[in-house]
Amino acid sequence: MRADTVAPMGERARLPHANAFRWHNAEYTEIVDRISSLSWDDPELLALTARALQIYYEELPVIPTAQSKKLVPFNTSYWTNWPTKDNYYQRPVTWCPSCVGILPELVAVGK
Repeated sequence: MRADTVAPMGERARLPHANAFRWHNAEYTEIVDRISSLSWDDPELLALTARALQIYYEELPVIPTAQSKKLVPFNTSYWTNWPTKDNYYQRPVTWCPSCVGILPELVAVGK
């Protein structure tokens, strides 16, 4: 998280940066700037990345402990056999690879 992505207190953190935790570390920012100028095969890349991760883990600005609950509605006007509590053949989400398991199971209503 770069210093220029930290929204001032009282202002909402907004995209594209959205550093909602307002975490900043000057050394980390310098490392990120240095990394951004390197090529993928630069031998310095691995050491800089390791140091950046060390800083991040030492300060640990956020610990994700749970996924957020989401309401996932399905419309049966045109397709049926969506996953449900009683028909739990796949996780009922369409934004991840689970969707690949849902699509072949759907049945057209015929409208």
